[in-house]
Amino acid sequence: MFKKLFFACAAFLVFCAAAFCLNMSKETLEWTDKSVEAIYALDFDRAEVYIDKIVKANPDFPIALLGRTMINWSRFEYEHEKSNPAQAQIFENTISAALEGIYSWLKNNPPDEYAYLALGGIYGVKGRFELANRNYISAYFSGRKGLKYMNKALELDPQMYDAMLGEGVYQYYAGTLPAMIKILAKLVISGNADKGIEYLDIVKDKGRFSADTAKLLLVEIFIESEKYYNPALAARYINEMIKKYPNNPLYKFVGIIADFENGNYNKVIDEAKKFLSKIGKEKFYNDIYLARAYTAIGSAQMAKGDFEAAKNTFEKSLKATGGQEMSRWQMWNILRLAQTLDALGKREQAVKFYKSIISSKQNWGIDDIAKQYLKKPFAKSMPIGHMSPP
Repeated sequence: MFKKLFFACAAFLVFCAAAFCLNMSKETLEWTDKSVEAIYALDFDRAEVYIDKIVKANPDFPIALLGRTMINWSRFEYEHEKSNPAQAQIFENTISAALEGIYSWLKNNPPDEYAYLALGGIYGVKGRFELANRNYISAYFSGRKGLKYMNKALELDPQMYDAMLGEGVYQYYAGTLPAMIKILAKLVISGNADKGIEYLDIVKDKGRFSADTAKLLLVEIFIESEKYYNPALAARYINEMIKKYPNNPLYKFVGIIADFENGNYNKVIDEAKKFLSKIGKEKFYNDIYLARAYTAIGSAQMAKGDFEAAKNTFEKSLKATGGQEMSRWQMWNILRLAQTLDALGKREQAVKFYKSIISSKQNWGIDDIAKQYLKKPFAKSMPIGHMSPP
């Protein structure tokens, strides 16, 4: 699915919150606010400018270290679609330095709930990175550490609703993890997904800095989860976010995903075409978003039963993105193209695409789906599932 648009936002809200409680100057608070604003606008270069100012003024503060980490995570997640090994290495190096620095700061300063909140945020994003790379055991232990520090923050301030975000995320994902890694779940993982939803609802309504993040996480859950599937509520929440942050193209794209889940296929096609027309022309509409825009159009055409039009759309996507480094959405386009070829009776061509996915060194789990269709051809009567890649 659109995993995970929201964790960098969560950590930056922690970043914003902590700035108010670490005796930082009025000027530094202003830089913090502007950094957070830039992240929500996907303007990472502008965010870097203000983070550099904070680092220069407060080189040993957890806030500066967290800010640098979150920018590099955001670049990897959104500028590179989690598909750039060099940026992944930059993120890993940054997070190691940040953790070392925050631990050092805590040894030399009195316990502070916002320092623990920042530390919990870093471990949370570290877990997300590991989960995205299917390192489930590492992700679990990083998540547990993040939760431990979030709970330390709550011990120091029981009314810190923002820290409840960690509990909500952990309870929900630990409660749904057995489907991915049953052996570990039986040994050490326990979670209550219902309780996780309750926590996220509390943060959504009462969080000072993390309310929007909790709302975004609920959007994801209401679209991805079979048990909590509620695309109408997801559409409502994401439309609220679009209204609040109108210049963020990814929120608009999540709105397109919500429309797809609600069966509004004509609207999906219209909005995705508008999205596509802005790529390379409007700020923050980067070329790497080409594949996802074509995916939306072609998937909606498939859902309407127009497989010939969908095939043409996915072929256009391959041509438009041919010069780019392979990404998760491009790989998903290839899978979709193979499905349309199968549906149109062009099995031999479809098989070639399925095999190309399976043989790829990095395929984001899409190879598991390709293997299914190698065994049994995709047919027009089959459901196409979610619009987004796994």
